Amino acid sequence: MSDQQLLDAIDEVTRRPGPWAPAAPTASDESAQHTRMAIETLAAAGWIEDRGNGHFTLSRTRGLVIGLDLGGTKLRGAIGDAAGTISDEYDLPTSNNAPDSALAQIAEMAESLAARAGVPLSAIEQISVGVPGAVAPDGRVTVSPNVAFHQNTPLADTLIKKLGVPVSVDNDGNLSAYGEYMHGIGKERGARSLAFLALGTGVGMGLIVEGQMLRGASGAAGEIGLLPFGPDPFAAAAAEPDGAFEAAVGSEAIRRGYAARHPGTEFDARDVFERANAGDADAQAVIAEATRGIAVGVASVIALLDPGIVVIGGGIGARPGFAEAVARLTAQLFPTACDIVPSRLGERAGVVGALAQALNLSRRRLISRHETGTLRGAA
Repeated sequence: MSDQQLLDAIDEVTRRPGPWAPAAPTASDESAQHTRMAIETLAAAGWIEDRGNGHFTLSRTRGLVIGLDLGGTKLRGAIGDAAGTISDEYDLPTSNNAPDSALAQIAEMAESLAARAGVPLSAIEQISVGVPGAVAPDGRVTVSPNVAFHQNTPLADTLIKKLGVPVSVDNDGNLSAYGEYMHGIGKERGARSLAFLALGTGVGMGLIVEGQMLRGASGAAGEIGLLPFGPDPFAAAAAEPDGAFEAAVGSEAIRRGYAARHPGTEFDARDVFERANAGDADAQAVIAEATRGIAVGVASVIALLDPGIVVIGGGIGARPGFAEAVARLTAQLFPTACDIVPSRLGERAGVVGALAQALNLSRRRLISRHETGTLRGAA
């Protein structure tokens, strides 16, 4: 029985709406024999349940995974089964009042999701977390302007010690890109490459190139908020250490740009968009300026990576017509065809990607245990 046959058996069970009875193997039917062996192995490991009379279903208490998406304003989490089907999902305002307070909140949400599913945390096969910053190969967050972390805290190792289950930590843009690749526009079009541009509290990007997540040598691939920008990029970089591009086009730039035209007002980026929709010429001018800047950033990405698709999400990017406006301007800057589209998954892109990553890693671990004869519960 091969590794792929083991995964195929999981997929076969998950495709069925009810208990499934595999075909009885015959001496000449090797495929049916291998399927039966895979089913028996998975039943012994607890990933599927024997319902009697040769019928099986996916386990409700084993092979579970958790995905968590931490943003500057919101932490969203979801728990799913061995097929990735979500059984519970909710969000909370991000706790960001002290370095690593968000880390404690991540752990608490993971524990809460397991409890709400009626299982001990030890039943979770894998937790994957997206954070708004560059994650170095050793697990430290090296760039995180919108959520505070201690610079020397290896997040995955810290969470593993606290929770006692496998945990992976990645950039939230990477996981949003992976979510769109696996379950959004990428799946819809059969794409092998795409970029995900998140525009909201911060400005970030995730990159999928030929089916692989692009992280870079130091984990900072896609940190487009740091892109040199403006008429004097050196002065802008010195003035904006958290990123000249983010400072020029993010939600704070929109708020600040409108306030400069209307001193003493207190409008956030959402207010500015609403005023623009109502015909406010100053609001429209501020948004137009930001949109032009975003188009320059997108054109730079197309020039370097030619992703074929750029997905725009986040609080700004998800606004109706915004991706189309960026597309029109980008086409004036770069001749290579590239579809620039709004996120299919919306604000759920990150948590969907985190859950998909957790499922991928849990299956890799299952295969590893199968190869070494250490499948949990197997005889």
